[in-house]
Amino acid sequence: MAPTVEQVVYHDMLTDTATDEHPTAEAVSAQVETAREKHPDLALAGIRLGDAGETTRVLFTDPELPESTLRAVFIDPYSGDVKGDSTQYGSSASLPLRQWISDGHRNLWLGENGRLYSELAASWLGVLAVGGVIVLWRRQRKGSGTGSRARGMLRRDGKGRTRVMRRHGATGTIIAVGLVFLTVTGLTWSSVAGTNITQVRENLNWGTPSVSTDLPGMQGSAPTVSAEHAGHAGHAGHDMASMSPTTVSGLNAGSIDRVVDGAQRELRTPMTLTPPTADGAAWSVAENRDSWRLTTDAVAVDWATGKVTDRLDSADWPLAAQATAWLIQLHMGTLFGLPNQIVLALLAAAIIAMVVRGYAMWWMRRGRSVLAAPPRHAGWGRPTVGTLVLGAALVVYGVIAPVFGATCLVFLALSLAWDISRRLIRRRGGEVTPGDRLPG
Repeated sequence: MAPTVEQVVYHDMLTDTATDEHPTAEAVSAQVETAREKHPDLALAGIRLGDAGETTRVLFTDPELPESTLRAVFIDPYSGDVKGDSTQYGSSASLPLRQWISDGHRNLWLGENGRLYSELAASWLGVLAVGGVIVLWRRQRKGSGTGSRARGMLRRDGKGRTRVMRRHGATGTIIAVGLVFLTVTGLTWSSVAGTNITQVRENLNWGTPSVSTDLPGMQGSAPTVSAEHAGHAGHAGHDMASMSPTTVSGLNAGSIDRVVDGAQRELRTPMTLTPPTADGAAWSVAENRDSWRLTTDAVAVDWATGKVTDRLDSADWPLAAQATAWLIQLHMGTLFGLPNQIVLALLAAAIIAMVVRGYAMWWMRRGRSVLAAPPRHAGWGRPTVGTLVLGAALVVYGVIAPVFGATCLVFLALSLAWDISRRLIRRRGGEVTPGDRLPG
């Protein structure tokens, strides 16, 4: 629900105040100059143009801020007033509250160690979901049809532990696809597995392409904005070199307004305009991710003429890149707006219910003075084709998601050591309960 909460909390900062006194919007270059007065020592990093009724965000690079975080000044496009001075994080353009919530989701506010723990949970989530469905399927009466087995998996009746177990299983069956979805999409930006997934995407040419910002005919170092009558800068209009500590061409008022005009003819708002970082380059402009928007097209605009020099439509991306973008937005709750967020909230509530019932099942199954009921033998001596396929799949998955692979090996080693120790105790004549008594 974070995107919706953000809109409520920062409503005043995010909305403009169009009135009869200010019926038309100021030039974007004037809005940038107003924002620049707030931070004269920071370099311009971008301009985010919102939909009707929204403020303009002027973005600056601030070396004192964390990675991927920009300084954002919110300008009312009609009155020209500064409505807020805050920060913006990542491609999702998250404001401080949503960034804080996102940090908790990503690393539990514990830094890199918390991020690894979060990756551990995410990597196991899908495996446990699939494993749970398989176990529940096999527990249904043999010889029953598919429909009969499915109905059995959704049973919620019974008493005591039976009822808890059936409700746990029914909930898991219903949300299993959602759990696998969270694992697949969540691991794409995790610490370890995310790096491997990115490498796989690059090797398969599934990465997200970008527009070319090379300007035609530009060779060597282009003139700076202060050289208004040389080369490209001859079309630059008013000199606003004082706006930025950099001398890259194309940052003056005339250039900014030409880029805005060219971009608005080609793309939909909200959009973000990114200035060139070197001479001889165009501005890049991309449509922002937004609710119910399945495409985010991008263009490069010549700041001297306002003409588009390159265009990249989302429809031209590799299909895998398009699917990745959609799935990540779906995971973040931004693809389909509030309905998307409600479904994710219900999924989160179901996960919490499953965890609670899982611990309840464990507690109700244990014997007196024992930690848990005795484990059942897996029957590794009689592997089936399904077992071999499952094992191979886990090996591949463990390579892609090393945090899962490493912890799975540790789990198997501890389980084997526990089993061996119990057998040794029995052989030596020691008395032990079926579940092995706890110390004391």
